[in-house]
Amino acid sequence: MSKHPSLDVVIADKLRKKILTGALPLGAHLIEAEHVKEFDVSHGTVRSALKRLEYEGLVESIPRRGVFVVEIHPNDALELSTLRDSLESLAAKRAASTASPQEMKKLKGILEKMQHEVMRDNRKECAALDLEFHRHIVACAHHSRLTAMYAQLASQTEMFINLTDPLHDDLEHMVPLHEPIVRAIETQDAELAFRLSADHNRRDGELLAEQISTRGST
Repeated sequence: MSKHPSLDVVIADKLRKKILTGALPLGAHLIEAEHVKEFDVSHGTVRSALKRLEYEGLVESIPRRGVFVVEIHPNDALELSTLRDSLESLAAKRAASTASPQEMKKLKGILEKMQHEVMRDNRKECAALDLEFHRHIVACAHHSRLTAMYAQLASQTEMFINLTDPLHDDLEHMVPLHEPIVRAIETQDAELAFRLSADHNRRDGELLAEQISTRGST
């Protein structure tokens, strides 16, 4: 018999979706009473949901002010890109020796879907496939602590992808950026898989940091 998620998990999911889609913008004040009314739940349920989102790094609690959607500063963009590169490069290096044929088939399938959605200029689906691609490589690494760390970073990673996507005029970079990683893992070239992944997010992090700095100075 399937187990239904607790109510605070359901509310956290709804608020997370609003944050990641921009319905709740960066810096938005999350007023507990308003969400109690919106979702027709108790204050304790909303409070617990917000605690979950705070753990994921999507909201922050400021004493005597309340809970807010996090704002992304230039250093946040750089930190997140370099942390992603560190975790994803370790995963890719391990996956080169631990990924099963079935796991490689799935990874190549994700890449094929990405290629298809690039041709359709489907930014939303490409962003989702980008996240799925890296999550699967982490799974292929068969490293429980790495998997747990990456899962904790998942919401911030999705936010990063959503914020950096508009920085590109088109999606033509997507497949050339990801395909060499697949080839390196498939040919069990662990060092190449590591090097490709270690620099994978750097440029996006720099572009996002630059955009935030420019916006802040105007």
